[in-house]
Amino acid sequence: MSLGRTTASTHTPTPIPSEIEAPTAKLVYMTLDADGPHTIDELSDRLNMQKLVLLETLRTLESKGIVDANGECCTAN
Repeated sequence: MSLGRTTASTHTPTPIPSEIEAPTAKLVYMTLDADGPHTIDELSDRLNMQKLVLLETLRTLESKGIVDANGECCTAN
């Protein structure tokens, strides 16, 4: 179960920040932006992505100030 998901009918997607170039990073950002906060496990399962790849992607996005990944919860900024 994810934390605070919004439905597609009530959410207007935010444009993808121009500093996100990698397709994997775009996918992670779009998922967090559209669905709201996720744990690492939820995001890994939802995207069918290995945790190592996901953690590296989140670290990059966090260093650019695009997502907040504190502990187990991740959110788009």
